[in-house]
Amino acid sequence: MSVNANEEVFDLLELFGKTVLFTCMRVKRNTVPDNLYVYDVRHDDDCSGRIVEVRPHILVNHWGTVICKEPIEMTDIGCKFVKEDDYRYTGETCKLTEYM
Repeated sequence: MSVNANEEVFDLLELFGKTVLFTCMRVKRNTVPDNLYVYDVRHDDDCSGRIVEVRPHILVNHWGTVICKEPIEMTDIGCKFVKEDDYRYTGETCKLTEYM
């Protein structure tokens, strides 16, 4: 199931030193304004709930979706690996219009 970004309440997440929006749902890309960037995040194979990878699209082990104001630089293979100290949940929530 995919959600409309304009109707979702997102968790705020600090990822690679930047504040981004996070939802555990898949977001319909056509509902996100063109000036924002959308990526899927993958959790580890042990299902411990740790974010381990960011990609433009994730099919297996999808943990959620992030929306950010700046692009995330990817490796040559089209992903960005995530270590535990690369992210933290802030405990706050936000709508897309508030974030923009």
